[in-house]
Amino acid sequence: MPFSQKISNPRLAILCCGILSAFVTLLAQWASRRGAEPFSPSLLMNATEDDPIASYIQTRDPSFRLSSNPEDHYDGVYLWAMAADPFARGSAHDLIDLAAYRYGHPFYAWLIRVCALGQEHLFDTVAWVLAIGSAAAAAMSIAYLAYRLGGSPWWGLLVPMSPGLLFSTTTVLTEPFQVFMLALVLLVYGSRRSRWLLMPLSIAVCLTKEQLSLAILALIALTVWRWLVEHNLSWQRARTTIFALAIGPLSLLCWLVYVRSNFDAQQQEYDSGNIGIPFSGFLGIVDYAAQLRAGDALSNQIGSTTTSFSIALIVVIVVGIIVGLWRRDALGWVVASQLVMMSMLGWRTLVYPHEMFRIPAMTLVFFALMLIVHLQNQRGSAARKVNT
Repeated sequence: MPFSQKISNPRLAILCCGILSAFVTLLAQWASRRGAEPFSPSLLMNATEDDPIASYIQTRDPSFRLSSNPEDHYDGVYLWAMAADPFARGSAHDLIDLAAYRYGHPFYAWLIRVCALGQEHLFDTVAWVLAIGSAAAAAMSIAYLAYRLGGSPWWGLLVPMSPGLLFSTTTVLTEPFQVFMLALVLLVYGSRRSRWLLMPLSIAVCLTKEQLSLAILALIALTVWRWLVEHNLSWQRARTTIFALAIGPLSLLCWLVYVRSNFDAQQQEYDSGNIGIPFSGFLGIVDYAAQLRAGDALSNQIGSTTTSFSIALIVVIVVGIIVGLWRRDALGWVVASQLVMMSMLGWRTLVYPHEMFRIPAMTLVFFALMLIVHLQNQRGSAARKVNT
């Protein structure tokens, strides 16, 4: 087979995207912990000696390596806590901050626990393997989704080319897994497979991250639109689809009612500046960035770049919502729903580089895919008109 035919083979392209994504993830994880040899998966969970849960972790996993730098603390340690105390009935949930918020998205931690067979000394290794596997699965699912939508499967390379997703893998967080799960939902929604397959996927997606429930609600709205306005969907199929999808947000609601009952008022607090009314965070960041520019060298760097990044995000939000709603398809409406959520990001999310890169990353991959497919289809339509 000629090389040109090999690289255009969709199965080969999808597989290559997955392999390359896994390799790049490994490289990023190793590079992010350069100087902390020998490499240990536990370092990726960003638990420090100053964390209240540190002694709890080392009692159950003596080989777990804690960082001596308190600035290394990050969200991976919360996954460990939720895996150890999955229903907030033990003691681990009392040793983390903002516990009620952390437990609002427990599914990935549950997955770590299940894959580790409940063995706490395996949590760090399982989280490491899941991060690599999620990156590969995300790339392959995006590649297949692109192919199904009429684009090149090589667009699965959007995943390893995303700085935010790569950063997420270096801290064993959930963004690549979110990409994978949401792509699966879109693939099943757009296929002729049983609508009931959407039920477990909807539950998993909503319990992985709360804002993904907006994507599920967008698909419900699209289903109603197709049945009620476009009249291209039977009531029986629409009803089954709506019910299967709605189980996810309902499950999240029930879980939040249950889990928040286990926390006191202090544990239910939430940091201000993370979320607000649309675009308020983007307006607030302008003043805050000006203050940072008057600080030391590092603060000046952050303040100088934050406003440009925020303005670029505003362009993405506006363009993405317009194009997404105009398309009137599953990908478009899902992207629009997530961009509405992105418009509500607060200053705290927009100013710190680790959040600024990571949190929009999942949505930006789907936005890029939507725009690529949309423009490619538009070009194809124009070419057909010229030929006729």
